[in-house]
Amino acid sequence: MKIKSSYTTRPIRFLEVYNYNDWQIKLYSISIHSEFVSKENIEKTKQQLDNWLSKSEIYDLETYKIATLILHEGKEGCFAIINWWIDENMLQNFVYLMDVSNEYKLFSDNGITTCVWEIAIIWHERNAWVKHVLMKNENPDFQAYINEQLNQDL
Repeated sequence: MKIKSSYTTRPIRFLEVYNYNDWQIKLYSISIHSEFVSKENIEKTKQQLDNWLSKSEIYDLETYKIATLILHEGKEGCFAIINWWIDENMLQNFVYLMDVSNEYKLFSDNGITTCVWEIAIIWHERNAWVKHVLMKNENPDFQAYINEQLNQDL
């Protein structure tokens, strides 16, 4: 068995902390096309936030109103991976794909969670959450968590 293509690094770039309603969203970019995801894809993604963040109410658990949103332009289209910490140490995760139809569709119900590039961001966010929130449970530093960002070619 062979793998079709060799691993190559991709630019993982922190874009911004996007304040949306009462949420703070750490927005990341990964692209096979250029240094950053296109501005058009960023804007189309931001238009989905009402719908996506409403899923935070599925469980009656604390969400902290802090999310991570990864936009990844890949060969299939633009993936949007949005997640947030719930109940202290669990990650609620949804994956969407905008393909040639130019509309996002839920993708994670097919069993796919993330790829090797996206999981690098999730691993970084996990470590930052442990460091700034869980290890400081008496006085969690949510702002330090938000301020810790990944910018690297991986």
